[in-house]
Amino acid sequence: MGEEWVTRKSLVMRAKAADDAAAWDEFVKYYERFIFHLLHGMNVPTNDFDDLVQTVLVKLWKSLASFDHEKARFRTWLGVVVRNAVWDYFAEGQRRGKLMEKNRDFVEVLDEAPPSEIEARIEKEWVQYITELAMERIQKVFSGEAVNVFTMSLEDVPAKEVSKKLNLTLESVYTLKSRVRARFIKEVKALMDELEG
Repeated sequence: MGEEWVTRKSLVMRAKAADDAAAWDEFVKYYERFIFHLLHGMNVPTNDFDDLVQTVLVKLWKSLASFDHEKARFRTWLGVVVRNAVWDYFAEGQRRGKLMEKNRDFVEVLDEAPPSEIEARIEKEWVQYITELAMERIQKVFSGEAVNVFTMSLEDVPAKEVSKKLNLTLESVYTLKSRVRARFIKEVKALMDELEG
């Protein structure tokens, strides 16, 4: 976990520096997907995703320097920026009379959603996003068989059934599950350190 993790751990701080284009590119690489997750979780119409992601990234670029780790977790702050950008995007369309009826309904729902509900959505999407990133990482480290054992265990498939389906001994199932699980937990912790700074 050496230098790669140390470098990424300060990604948010590095991206705040206006002269570090490489840090901004890396920031976009990681957070663009999370923004898509949030938009999906907020039930934003998919035909607006690309425009909204760009709008959010511009707002982040402009306001990242004002982020204060002492006042909020980064994902909470990011979620607020995303929510406000989505609201502004649709409110502007509404002012110009360019909203379709389904988008009007969306704006009303977003407007009426209490902050706690929005925070819960952000948290849910964050957990899902981190889980997906961790799974991508363990798939690069373990064989397909080991990942299949772990995935099936996450789906609560009994070890005996996994053993039969994958033609493995019960002992192998337990060993693979344990190894992949340990690495998965390690990856989740590393990702949270990296992406939350």
